[in-house]
Amino acid sequence: MKKLLLIVLFLPFFVHANELAFKLLEVNGAKAYFGKSKGQMANVMYMIDPSLKLHSNLVEQWESNYFAWDKVRASIAPIYTSRFSDVEIKEIINFFNIGQPASFFETKTGKKFQLLSPEINQEFTINGHTYMSQVKPFLYEAVGNSNKPLKQDK
Repeated sequence: MKKLLLIVLFLPFFVHANELAFKLLEVNGAKAYFGKSKGQMANVMYMIDPSLKLHSNLVEQWESNYFAWDKVRASIAPIYTSRFSDVEIKEIINFFNIGQPASFFETKTGKKFQLLSPEINQEFTINGHTYMSQVKPFLYEAVGNSNKPLKQDK
C-alpha cells in the first residue's frame, strides 16, 4: 500500500519532468534531427548484416516500431532530467526559444549547460548503443519467426 501511495504522489512529478524534457528535445532540434534520420537504422542493420535485406519489410516494421519518436524520447529524456532541475530545463528551453543568445552562458544555468554538454552528448551516444542492443534481438526474432513454416490446422 505504501508503494502505491508513493507512486500516486510522485507520478505527477515524473510526468511533468518528462514533459519539460520532451519540450526541450523539441526546441533543441533533437526531434527534427531524429525525424530526418528515418530509414537510417534499417541502413545500419543492412550494413551490419546484409542478409537482412531479404527481410526488408520486417526491418522497416522493426524500425518504425522501436525507433518511433515517442519511444526514443522517453529513453533520452532522463539524460536531461537527471542533470537539471525543472527550473533549469525551463531556462534552457527559453534559451532555444529566443534564439540562443550568448548571454545565456553567463548565467548559472548556462554555465552548467555548457559544462555538461560534452557529457550529455556522450551519453546520447551511449544511450543509442544501449537502446540498439536492447531492441536488435526483436528484429532477429521476427526474422527467425518468418522462416518457420506456417502451422497447419488439424
